[in-house]
Amino acid sequence: MKTRILALVLALMMVFGMASVLAEGDDFEGTITISLYSAKGVQEAWEAVGAAYMAKHPGVKVVVDLKPQDGYPDWVKAQFQSYYDVLPEADIVYGNLAGNDRTDKVINYFNYAYDDDPYYDGEWNEAIAFDMQNKDVITGMWDCVSVTGVQVLWFYNADIFAEVGVEPPTTWDEFLDVCEKIEAAGYQALAVPGTFNSFWANQMGWIAQCYADQTTRSQIEIVRAHEGDYCYDPDVDGKFVYDPTDPHNDDAANVNNNGVRFWKAFLKDGTIRADSDGMKTVWSNFAKMFPKYAGGENFYGTDGTGAKTLFYQGKAAIWLDGSWFFGDYLNTMDTIDKGEAVELENADGTTVSLEGLKKFALGTFAMPSMEGAGIEAPARTIEVATGFLSAIKKDADHDDMVVDFMMFYSSPEGYSTFLSALIDAGGTPDGLPLVKGIELEGELATMFSNITYIGNCQKGFCQALARGIGDNQEALRAWYTYSMDLLNGKITVDEWAELHQANQTKYAPDVMASSKISMNDLDNPQNEPTGN
Repeated sequence: MKTRILALVLALMMVFGMASVLAEGDDFEGTITISLYSAKGVQEAWEAVGAAYMAKHPGVKVVVDLKPQDGYPDWVKAQFQSYYDVLPEADIVYGNLAGNDRTDKVINYFNYAYDDDPYYDGEWNEAIAFDMQNKDVITGMWDCVSVTGVQVLWFYNADIFAEVGVEPPTTWDEFLDVCEKIEAAGYQALAVPGTFNSFWANQMGWIAQCYADQTTRSQIEIVRAHEGDYCYDPDVDGKFVYDPTDPHNDDAANVNNNGVRFWKAFLKDGTIRADSDGMKTVWSNFAKMFPKYAGGENFYGTDGTGAKTLFYQGKAAIWLDGSWFFGDYLNTMDTIDKGEAVELENADGTTVSLEGLKKFALGTFAMPSMEGAGIEAPARTIEVATGFLSAIKKDADHDDMVVDFMMFYSSPEGYSTFLSALIDAGGTPDGLPLVKGIELEGELATMFSNITYIGNCQKGFCQALARGIGDNQEALRAWYTYSMDLLNGKITVDEWAELHQANQTKYAPDVMASSKISMNDLDNPQNEPTGN
């Protein structure tokens, strides 16, 4: 696996070694605690980066304190919720899973983006794909560093598809037909988990966002920055023309969003709604597929490891995941070749041993588009920079030290060190590296090159009402409950829509408040919100 991926690691470390020497001798002192969730090879990878950094900065201690995946979102939110009472020991966390709870409690990397990078010959923003970072150019906030680029897509067992005689679908109706034929042949069609965590942070939550986006593309005309708005840029917004046929039309580089206009349209004007005809179309289609083709009554009890197990065992034909799965698949096929058992890690850190697996060919297809009332444009997916490494804000000297460590991690030397250790320990990279000078090679690179890029749905407000609004926990729990009721046939799609509108409306003020937007601000959306 290593030779497939990182033939340039040693050369890169030599080439960029001279730049890294510039950082040696800095007088940083303190402890940096990395509290991400565990996965295969991740402990070893971060320990290798920490050791390399400590060799340059003897006064720094890097502690790798990984948490189980199971419950990590609740854990990280709790760190920020108790922030003002007890300052967390953790420094580097997955900030995206904390949602709005992290607001004002994390380091704004934008303050360092244009500083000289001691581990790279240039500024920090030049060392990584800065244009793909999850940043808000209006507020000047960049609080998650991402070093890989990924896409969410469907993976399928090509041997089963050939046996059944089906082709990858391009529309939702074709998708349903493929699933029906696979089930008739004696296989489970879909390996998709149905737990709350899947609906919130993983597979079911991903597709909820992707397909809500199909119904909301025209909303950009409402929420875009209008002339006179505090965030209006005439060189950008003055040239914007809405085009639903272009999946990149509403990218951040092409148009600015005014969040106050979104909240005004949703809470005051009613021009944006969570119970639209489009959302009814989406969830009517979901009800035709889930749980029927995803294990029936077992769907809600199947977690991510259980679903992946079904896929690797050849019992289920289609698996939904991110493009990081390519590396997982190649490692698994290598393990099968060696005649060894395949070990899968559960969210709680325990493992499942799979024996007697057979190799199979892997295929992929992009999100099939839905058609019907309220559908405005072809389906997009989640195509984003990933990693989402936030740093909890503490005192200025400590923050400077943590950011310096992040600069090292996201440098050619640091990220090469990370990848080498990750792969040696049996882990796999999340996606295509966004660190300058790092490229994948071999089979993994070929697999990534075969992806069809269809645009990112996670931008602006196109998917804001897809799940529980603003990742508010109470809203998410309620959404999960009434969505299960719909999928289980206990309520109609009209009843679902009524509950969804009420749920989103109920918790919207809490989400607004966390972004310092008040109901008074909605009266003058052209003004920068004050929260008063």
